[in-house]
Amino acid sequence: MLLTHRQYSTKIRAIAVEGKTLKRALGVVSAIFVTFTTTVFNSHAGQSDNWTQAYEEVRIGVPDQMEPLVSIKDGKAIGLDVDLIKKFTQDISAKIVWKACGHWRDCLEAIKNKEIDVLTSVSYSVERNQFMDFTQSYWSTPWAVASMNTTQLSSGSLHLEQLTDSKIGVVEGYNIVPQLAQLRSVQTVEVDGICEGVNLLRNNAVDYYVDSLPLLVHELQERPLPGAELSVIDDAQGEELYLAVRDDWQPIVMALNHGIDSVTESERNELKSKWYGFQLEQGWSNKELLDIAMKVGSVVLLIIVGFAIWNSRLRREIKLRKAAERRIRHIATHDELTGLPNRNLMQDRLEQTISQNERTGKPFAVLFLDLDGFKKINDEFGHSYGDELLIQAAHRMGTLLRRSDTVCRHGGDEFVILLPTANSVGSSLAVSRKLVVQLAKPYKVKKQQLEISVSIGVAIYPKNGTNTDDLLRSADKAMYRAKAAGKNDVRLAGDDG
Repeated sequence: MLLTHRQYSTKIRAIAVEGKTLKRALGVVSAIFVTFTTTVFNSHAGQSDNWTQAYEEVRIGVPDQMEPLVSIKDGKAIGLDVDLIKKFTQDISAKIVWKACGHWRDCLEAIKNKEIDVLTSVSYSVERNQFMDFTQSYWSTPWAVASMNTTQLSSGSLHLEQLTDSKIGVVEGYNIVPQLAQLRSVQTVEVDGICEGVNLLRNNAVDYYVDSLPLLVHELQERPLPGAELSVIDDAQGEELYLAVRDDWQPIVMALNHGIDSVTESERNELKSKWYGFQLEQGWSNKELLDIAMKVGSVVLLIIVGFAIWNSRLRREIKLRKAAERRIRHIATHDELTGLPNRNLMQDRLEQTISQNERTGKPFAVLFLDLDGFKKINDEFGHSYGDELLIQAAHRMGTLLRRSDTVCRHGGDEFVILLPTANSVGSSLAVSRKLVVQLAKPYKVKKQQLEISVSIGVAIYPKNGTNTDDLLRSADKAMYRAKAAGKNDVRLAGDDG
């Protein structure tokens, strides 16, 4: 039987424009700020340009057994990350050199020791941030688990807690290892790569094997494991992937971020189709059916048993396929942490709203929100506290908005809100100021009282844009003006910058 796993991708857009509605009140301050920001930006941009001209090559690490993300075949680097890096580095004059760095843990040591300069598909952690810098997230992929225990993985998805009281194989150095180690009565068996991990599963030496979903699907496609079940882990951290850069090469982070921002949604979808277009084979092989026939010793009994097995597995595979498809569809349109719509779904709803309002010219509002002080909470208390705070903030936003409104997690601590019925500046500001007040109230996370504020930029259709890119860019730029003015405030976009 064939079970299709469609992968999802996210598109990352850098968006920004300034506003003018409060120009009279903040004219002098805004002028000073714009001048200062332009000077600083040009200074950093010049620093990045000078750096890329000063170095002749950038060495990018290629870990073992990372297909379809990255690998070296016949002396040439191929994979999703390779194609993305080509797009990210179009404006970088340095030569890109792909360098094999061994097992995953060896590659982490290589960038720590400056033996390589960049490593792809890295999950963020406070420990890793001590010896490497991170770009903004450029891709997202869930953790998945494979098992021969068909009763445990029958739903297509599971929570980490369902892996308790078991032996789990996982690649040494993966960011999910500490999360697995915290589970009750779990023994982790750390391996060098996915081939060794799946072989442990094949020989019943472990109960589960955990790895990135595309890597697991690719491995089981290349070397089928009849009877294996595959599920996505719902609540594991580390799904957002970053480019890690050696800590003394900070200027290249800015250049790479610029390249990440330049990749369009259509380009990402094209790469997704190219590298994630596969099928996963499961079920009985001809050899296994022949072995059953030899053991039974009767053609009639073989037919009866074979039909019963086939019929049972067919019903079960259909049920699993439907569950997996529902799960993949949800992953493709929703943020795994908060459950909010993601950028894909927001893009679709925003485009639909624009299409509907093009005929009538009726205005609506787009809000771009950024949580002030969120990074400090992550650094002081850890990402588990930050994740819980994001969940609570997302829930709080949902209770403050109408059912017709859409709030999405745009990435990190950024959110976008679509107000399709806010047909005036006044109503948009009223909602925004209510969000500023309510989101600034303290949060209770694991007996800690945490406080943040929110900066909001507001763009109005069609005044500040007639397409999704322009509206989001206008709202984002206005949000940065709110941050520059002292944070915990709202700014309207305009046409003055």
